Amino acid sequence: MLQSRLALALVALLFAAACKSTPVESAAVTASAPAGSASRNVGILIFDGLFITEYTAPFDIYKHVGKEMNVFTVAPRRGAITTYEGVALQPDHVFGQEPRIDVLVVPSGIHSIDTDLDDAALIGWIRARAQTAEFVTSHCWGAFLLAKAGLLDGSDCTTFPSSIDDLQKKFPKIHARKDQRFVVTGKTITSNGGLAAYEAATYVVEQLHGKAKADEVATGLVFAPQNRAFASSPRIQ
Repeated sequence: MLQSRLALALVALLFAAACKSTPVESAAVTASAPAGSASRNVGILIFDGLFITEYTAPFDIYKHVGKEMNVFTVAPRRGAITTYEGVALQPDHVFGQEPRIDVLVVPSGIHSIDTDLDDAALIGWIRARAQTAEFVTSHCWGAFLLAKAGLLDGSDCTTFPSSIDDLQKKFPKIHARKDQRFVVTGKTITSNGGLAAYEAATYVVEQLHGKAKADEVATGLVFAPQNRAFASSPRIQ
């Protein structure tokens, strides 16, 4: 009987010691977590005439990251906006009421190369949000909006392939590139749009959350090997 009691006491002591060590081990794991794992706010601009692929491509990529990226849309006004394809989208926020934006996404629309460039509120909002964002991205004709905001002056950039010459002509201070599906200049990333929008967004994921996370997202979205390769190195071969 005495031996049984001693054995039970020893088990209790070992259990207590194990419990006390748990917080120390947890703290060690937390301390070693990669700095890039912090959550980011991704703000996607939406507006009437929006080309839906240039919105859904980055939205799809960033949402697949999981809790590390909080994705929301921002529109110039309240109420649903209508895409070029006729789809109604209800924005999460309107200008001036959105949360902090760490990754700014500027898609394109049917008027991104003409009347949208004269919208002072739209251009001003892009310019202001870009100042504090970690990454500023555009897809397809969205580069015209970044250029109008003065964000591409003196920088390499790209846009929809057939519009690259027009971008250069309209904004002579920029350096339009035809040899890359997307162009990275500091924190600014411009893409051809379409499938290249998926690749450019995956590039951002890799910069913020590492290659393993980017590979996971690419696998989940059934990237072809070439698309995954472009997402790490966008130069056209």
